[in-house]
Amino acid sequence: METNDPRASFTGPPGVRIPIAGALDQCVNYPDPVWAVKGSTVTLPCSFTPLKSVIDNGREVVIEVVRVAWCKSPHICQTGTPSVYDSESNNNDPRYRYLGDKKGDCTLQISDLQEEDDTTFRFRVETNDSRATFTDQSGVRVRVIGALGLSVNYPDPVCGVVGSTVNLPCSFTPLKSVVDDAGEVLIEVIRVVWCNNHEFCQVSTTSVYDSKSNKNDPRYRYLGDKKGDCTLQISDLQEKDDATFRFRMEANDSRATFTGQPGVRVTVVDGDQMKIRSSRDDGEFKRGEEVTLNCSAASCTIHQLEVSWFRDGHALCESGPALHLGYLTAKDSGNYTCGLKRNNRTLSVPYSLHVGAEEEGTKSSDPLLAVHLLLFTLHTVLIVIVTGIIIKRSAESCSCIYISLLSHVPVFIPQNKYISK
Repeated sequence: METNDPRASFTGPPGVRIPIAGALDQCVNYPDPVWAVKGSTVTLPCSFTPLKSVIDNGREVVIEVVRVAWCKSPHICQTGTPSVYDSESNNNDPRYRYLGDKKGDCTLQISDLQEEDDTTFRFRVETNDSRATFTDQSGVRVRVIGALGLSVNYPDPVCGVVGSTVNLPCSFTPLKSVVDDAGEVLIEVIRVVWCNNHEFCQVSTTSVYDSKSNKNDPRYRYLGDKKGDCTLQISDLQEKDDATFRFRMEANDSRATFTGQPGVRVTVVDGDQMKIRSSRDDGEFKRGEEVTLNCSAASCTIHQLEVSWFRDGHALCESGPALHLGYLTAKDSGNYTCGLKRNNRTLSVPYSLHVGAEEEGTKSSDPLLAVHLLLFTLHTVLIVIVTGIIIKRSAESCSCIYISLLSHVPVFIPQNKYISK
């Protein structure tokens, strides 16, 4: 929209996308998404239905297919755009073999499958009339996984707080050897790479760690090796680390080189979202009970973090993401908060914990007190028995002397009249 003043003229983003499908009754039947191993051969069964004729100024024009082509997303296989197969070209890559025809079969075979083939393939029909020419936009998705015997074991999705440090434990299994016309070739890993939001971590893509680079960001520390451990540590976590990380291994033979799919998803949350989750729904407890408090952020529990714990503003000794309080007493009552040890801005909302006061007459429920009472009772019974025996044996009771026997309990013993005063 343009006005008499350029300050009021504008084009409205983002616009509306209009996908152009084939003419009525034209369609391509693609197979379901195809998963295949790198280096293998895969066939994409496909059929299409072209128009038989169109009407031009009241005259019927019989349709003849003059060109068929296959291309990769995002191309639509028009003349002049890149394609993997073109019936009008003499320079087709021999890895892509067209098994179809120009009548209704559009099957494509891909041999020596490569990582670059991990994309969507689309088929195009061109005829003697532009109204019957079309590219079917849905296409068929091809997913390429590592060569047979190659694998990467990623951890479950990882959640971290801005400014924290997280580890991505990872292991991989490279091929030991491959066989070619010259015989067996022993495989040696020559490069390891981690990247984020790139599907293949190839040399041309940006990586967060590259064993052959001297300019790696020190926030990304490779804790693994070139034998089977691919663990990555990310320190001072940033919002840009909220991504999918993938590991790539390059060997002395391209057939043993691969990028492990699907990668590990790292979610980064703001420390202001930290909160305390309790193993109990409420904060009311009785003496002797126990509870575990977990320091978490947003919708995910925090792992691998050094956490500071506070009760009524006073620091506690514990530093893990979980605080376990066993055999609660009244002194455990208070407002608990947690936060990252190296980031005071991440303090959580207080969690109020209250341990009920000890009621009168309930002290006997204390196990230690019960033991004391039992020992005292046995002690008293023993004193009574001993005293009874002594008194029974006393034939005379003229005068007595006072002595302390067995924990200073008063006992009267008759004085022997033959003992000198």
